Amino acid sequence: MRSWSPGLRVGVIIAVVAVLGSALWLAYYLRSKPVSQTSSKFQGTLQNNQPMQNPGGEAATFSTKGSVDLTGEFFKAPGTNNRSCATCHIPEEGWSITPATLQRLFDETSGNHPIFNKLDADNPNMDVSTVDARRAAYSMLLARGVFRRGGAPRAGAEWEIIAVDDPHGFANTNQLVEWRRPLPTINFPIGTVAVNWDAGANLGKGQRAALVNLTNRLFTGALQGSPAAPETVDRIVDFETSLFTAQLTVPGVGRLDADGALGGPEALSKMERVGGEFNLFDAWAGSPDPKRAQIARGQELFNGMNSSMKSCNACHNSVNDGTNIGNRLFDVRTASAEARTSDLPLYTFRNKKTGETVQLTDAGFGNITGKWDDLGLFKTPTLRGLAARAPYFHNGIARTLEDVVRHYEKLFGFQFTDQERADLVAFLNAL
Repeated sequence: MRSWSPGLRVGVIIAVVAVLGSALWLAYYLRSKPVSQTSSKFQGTLQNNQPMQNPGGEAATFSTKGSVDLTGEFFKAPGTNNRSCATCHIPEEGWSITPATLQRLFDETSGNHPIFNKLDADNPNMDVSTVDARRAAYSMLLARGVFRRGGAPRAGAEWEIIAVDDPHGFANTNQLVEWRRPLPTINFPIGTVAVNWDAGANLGKGQRAALVNLTNRLFTGALQGSPAAPETVDRIVDFETSLFTAQLTVPGVGRLDADGALGGPEALSKMERVGGEFNLFDAWAGSPDPKRAQIARGQELFNGMNSSMKSCNACHNSVNDGTNIGNRLFDVRTASAEARTSDLPLYTFRNKKTGETVQLTDAGFGNITGKWDDLGLFKTPTLRGLAARAPYFHNGIARTLEDVVRHYEKLFGFQFTDQERADLVAFLNAL
């Protein structure tokens, strides 16, 4: 039997200890290092114009970088909660996220996916120790895909909150809860300067500066991370501003860029930021194909003056994108008491000077500026890729595009015949 010298034994022991130490360190590193958790089914690289199915047909994204890299900073989790930008903004859903996907993620993980975080629970004090408890705690996310935002009322505002009715028991006169859908991170170069629903990231800044500001806030807020390095933020903003998304096909119609039409994301990427009307489907006006003709009629209705002397294009006036070219925010009654659903809070605001009161479910731009006249104002979002990202409006109160149209009829005075409503929905679905 061969014997080992004392020196050799010591060497072997040192080597074994070193290997074990390295293995333990690697295990600790992998365990402690946040792993990127995109909610998307797509991984790696998304090709330009790659069709992605949605309820209205297929949408696609076109990147000015040649393809969409799904591995960059946008998809990395920088904080302690394993969330990334791509946790809530996924390509197949117009770079937003839908309740159907949230339900799937909940079922696949028993509610332990990073998107389910007490930051966005109905009430942050709710129990989340069991599957049933988590399902109850995240009911707003699961039902309508809205995230809990808010905070203290604006100091020195022209208004005060004198009453609160919150079905979830968290909001009060010193704590606003504002339920918001994740806006799509697309089409920025041809859209409005405002980057979030209440323009809170802008504060007088241009679009890129606002995107930088918003990204910095998200790193230390929703992503629960440390302040981001400037180069990291720049890479995320560069990625976002390279993306153009739009509907690509509609069943029974085919490609939306066929026979002279200008639909789809590639044509959108070549357009300029100017004011005016939609002209995507001018070539289909009077088409013998009934579905193409319907889309063209819907575009004409959108651009024109309604019988009630109102026009969709009056606010949605960036050409072929549908944001507001003048960077204005609007009150379209989506936060009104009349539009309230039973799961939304209701605040009674009082003008400190006049005593006038108004009831709203969200302060909107008013909590950014503190001005009475800004209460209930919101960004006009891009209208491209709508079919992929229901429900609609800042608080998800419209489950379908027809619900969107009917909201304007009920609370904003628009008047449409059944045929006109169907035509308008067909146009919106084709965007």
